[in-house]
Amino acid sequence: MNSLQGLETPKLLAGIEEEIVEVSKVLTEAASINFPLLEPLLQAIINAGGKRLRPHLTLLSALVPGTPEKIDALKLRQVAAAVEMLHTATLVHDDTIDNALLRRGFATLNSQLSSGTVILVGDYLFAQSAILITRPGNPRIVQIFAECLAAICEGELTQIFSSREWKQAREDYYKRIYCKTAALFATACEMGAIMGGAEEELVSRMRRFGHMVGMAFQIVDDVIDFQPAAVTGKATGGDLKQGIVTLPTMNFFEKASKEDANFVKKVIQNKEANDQDIAQAVELIKASGAFEAAYEEARDYIQQAKELVSDQSENEAVRALLNIADYALKRNK
Repeated sequence: MNSLQGLETPKLLAGIEEEIVEVSKVLTEAASINFPLLEPLLQAIINAGGKRLRPHLTLLSALVPGTPEKIDALKLRQVAAAVEMLHTATLVHDDTIDNALLRRGFATLNSQLSSGTVILVGDYLFAQSAILITRPGNPRIVQIFAECLAAICEGELTQIFSSREWKQAREDYYKRIYCKTAALFATACEMGAIMGGAEEELVSRMRRFGHMVGMAFQIVDDVIDFQPAAVTGKATGGDLKQGIVTLPTMNFFEKASKEDANFVKKVIQNKEANDQDIAQAVELIKASGAFEAAYEEARDYIQQAKELVSDQSENEAVRALLNIADYALKRNK
């Protein structure tokens, strides 16, 4: 089952796991494709979809208003599935852009098919997510979803065009990770609240909650990128290798000696940097305290998220969402 499982699993609302199973069924059906070579590969990607974090956010946010009688279960599942399908499509494209051969320890499509074919598969998943989001028949939901897709594309383009540039403003980084990750978290929570019949003020707060959790999630992800491959299932220092400057590296540059800073700059700027240079750069950044500073910022985002719903702490769905927020901060892969 592709839901929140394992030692770090946050405590969730009873019945949510059963709903995630139903969402996964919607995903499997939507991702079906009439090409014998592609079908098993595509289904493997869907079934290896990690913890289904974004659908959990959608489903739980729908329960926050406390009006379950307003929820159409099938339509809510379709929205949750569309969110996950969009996320999966972005991962397929990311792996192609990054030339990644592994994700979560599994071979990527990029390692098995031509880049052109993989891009088309990603496009197919984008199209399927668009079809799913129209099924509930809610124009507002479709608009929110489309705006999120545009933000994700903007984030990816910004990352591509800013690669190999070691000197970047923090505000540019925050905007980039909002587009890349937090926008979808915000969208998942906002659409869930709408599907649950929430008043506008609560819809706005749930969007901001998702935004803050998503920012923290990506900052933690940027720290995890420096961890050993045996832990993460991805190459250590993958962002450095791609010339992508993230918060830990920014923190490092603020305190590093001129010699250490110059070495890391050269690694970022060099497309041909070898594994030894990457490993040395990782160690320099790690030793600088940059990870701890990044985690502190992530904690601040999670605290802001919690404050947004603190007046509803007795709500069981809110408590589950707060547990997910804590998980986003504490995870290690």
